[in-house]
Amino acid sequence: MRRRAAATLAVLAVTLSLSGCVGIPENSDPVPVAVVESDSLDDTGVQIEALAPKPGQQPDEVVRGFLAASASNVRSQPVARLYLTETAAEDWADDVGVTVIERNFSLIPSPDGTEVTLIGRITGRIDGNGVYLGAEEELRQVLRLRLVGGQWRIDNPPPGVLLRVDDFRRAYVQYNLYFLDPTGSKVVPDPRYFLSGSVARANSLVEELLDGPSPFLAGAVTTEFGPDVELRSNVQEVRDVEIDLTGLEERSPASLERLSAQLIWTLKQLSIAQLTLRSDGQLVSVPGVGGVQGADDWQSYDPDFVPADAVGHYLDQGAVWTDEGRRMPGPAGEGTYALSSAGASAEQTTLAGVRASPSGATLLIGSYGGALSPVLTGQSFSAPTWAEPTQEVWVVRDGNEVVRVPAGAPPQVVTVSDLGDRGSIRALQMSRDGTRAAVIVGAPGAADLYIARVARTGSTVQLSGFIQLATPLRDVVDVAWATATQLLLLATDPADGRNKPWLVSVDGAALTAQAQENLPEDASGIAAAPGRPALASAVGSMYRLDGTTWTTLVRGLPFFPGTAPFYPG
Repeated sequence: MRRRAAATLAVLAVTLSLSGCVGIPENSDPVPVAVVESDSLDDTGVQIEALAPKPGQQPDEVVRGFLAASASNVRSQPVARLYLTETAAEDWADDVGVTVIERNFSLIPSPDGTEVTLIGRITGRIDGNGVYLGAEEELRQVLRLRLVGGQWRIDNPPPGVLLRVDDFRRAYVQYNLYFLDPTGSKVVPDPRYFLSGSVARANSLVEELLDGPSPFLAGAVTTEFGPDVELRSNVQEVRDVEIDLTGLEERSPASLERLSAQLIWTLKQLSIAQLTLRSDGQLVSVPGVGGVQGADDWQSYDPDFVPADAVGHYLDQGAVWTDEGRRMPGPAGEGTYALSSAGASAEQTTLAGVRASPSGATLLIGSYGGALSPVLTGQSFSAPTWAEPTQEVWVVRDGNEVVRVPAGAPPQVVTVSDLGDRGSIRALQMSRDGTRAAVIVGAPGAADLYIARVARTGSTVQLSGFIQLATPLRDVVDVAWATATQLLLLATDPADGRNKPWLVSVDGAALTAQAQENLPEDASGIAAAPGRPALASAVGSMYRLDGTTWTTLVRGLPFFPGTAPFYPG
């Protein structure tokens, strides 16, 4: 059987580094959601020592020491087990997951010291495969203690590790496993959380990659590693790594290319320069690359690829403009269609727009710079968004019906499941790889942000697996995909009631407040793209994020009037 990396994996990480990809400043204030801010994802390899129990500690001190010692990145938690009775130390399954609790908690010992009740709040959980899921739950855990040789020891530790958010910044790190979109043309990141300081990171990453995607992504992505593919030997973390697999059998050139892309994208996070692939000991020559692959091969699979000439867009009086302050070419740029929102394909070859009127709304689609034709009507439509690999336009009609329009085909209603009665869908934005959607759901003033997967079975497409990104924010107004793993959104800060821009990891584990200098608090639209400056609309004017300040679109010129910003793709 394939050996899982649960002893190394299965634990939470420091917050993702959330700067630099979309013009986001590096000195943003962090807001702990389930973890605290870290400067980077670098794994220093430093062993974090834990403090052993001291003689004479009282029951609550023993529990507090046990929680602190559990934050060590030493596998199997040998010091934390010293706080347990002998039987409990042998039976404690520390590798089945993590429960993350807020920084502040209470310990209430019973009068006789035989019980200590831990009272706090759960902010997230990590399962045995290192997948994070946000939570907002009260915690009340009763720990039994008994005297062992005159010293208090815990007799019933809960399964897994119970840790405060603060303890993660030193002990854990996040990496992505990479799978494939349904077309096999893009890799899709699957965030996982690993114990830092591991000497077997490369081996753990490959083992988890072979075991397949997380339950959330399983219906949306594919993989070239079938159930019979296994490692023949451990993967050594060196600059030029060699991977020997069994169970590959005969593979087509296209399959070898996709398989190699998954490995390269997963391992390049460890600064691995070259990869040699073997099948049952025999060298595998990948068409177009050969026997040795470089870390920069398969760049065409980049889920964050943006064409060099792609520019931001916005609307003014029904006309489409570019963020250079120029009208888009063609009738849409002249305002012929009186659009209220729009979206363009990544290569800027196709444009979709919504025309609203007192009698209803119309979705129009056509060539970028050319004529647009009506394809769908309704009372209202959300802003069009693109599923780029499959070249589909997606919209929400009348707040409750998700519709996709494949290129050259009639509109098709998408089955929506797992959403329940949470309210109307106010906005929907597809990820560039087409496997996930960021969805704003709820009534005005109380809308929440969800992530859903796009599952395809033949001609049937389903939007399902809705997961609410548990954050302290209220009333999400707009959202955009900053990268394949990060979302830029506008939402209300409960601390002061102001509407602000935020960056959140796609699993909800990390939330960071973004620059707001010079941006009015009632901003209504946000746009982002990898390697591009964020755009926002507020009080009828357009803003661009320049470092730590929101400025005019064109330096030296006044603010341009505009709304509904978007980037192609």
